[in-house]
Amino acid sequence: MGNNVSLRFTGALITSVVLAFILLLLPLSESWMLWRPEWIVLTFIYWCIKLPQKVSMVMAWIAGLFIDVFYGSILGQHALGLVIVVFMSIRLLPRLSVSILWHQLILIFLVLGTYLLVNLWIMAGTGSNPATWHYWLPLFSSLLIWPIYSWVMSFFHVERSRFDMF
Repeated sequence: MGNNVSLRFTGALITSVVLAFILLLLPLSESWMLWRPEWIVLTFIYWCIKLPQKVSMVMAWIAGLFIDVFYGSILGQHALGLVIVVFMSIRLLPRLSVSILWHQLILIFLVLGTYLLVNLWIMAGTGSNPATWHYWLPLFSSLLIWPIYSWVMSFFHVERSRFDMF
């Protein structure tokens, strides 16, 4: 999938992660906060699908540290989660045909579900366990928003035809 894709401009990947952080930082009401999609996770999954050779675990770790600082969580909690996201996404790519939407949704469900589960385990181990099922709502909102989000993200790269490769 990534062989015929190139970045539209040099900092496209970093810019998309920064925009995901902006979406994360947007103030929302309490009821909307429960449904906020995991923008940064979706961004890393998107780039793992499109350009897996450009996504690094170091970049995921650094982004996760920024999330930890923003949420005031244990330093490394979200960083570990994002490294797992990148690892799982790249490892699962050969097993799925990611040009099919429902295969992408399966990938997102597995990877984002694991990310949320790892964070839940860490929170439970530190005594700040969310007691309600509302914790899982971002998984469903992320699945719902994915087709639109992947379309928006497509503006950061160009698809090359096989004649453009030479």
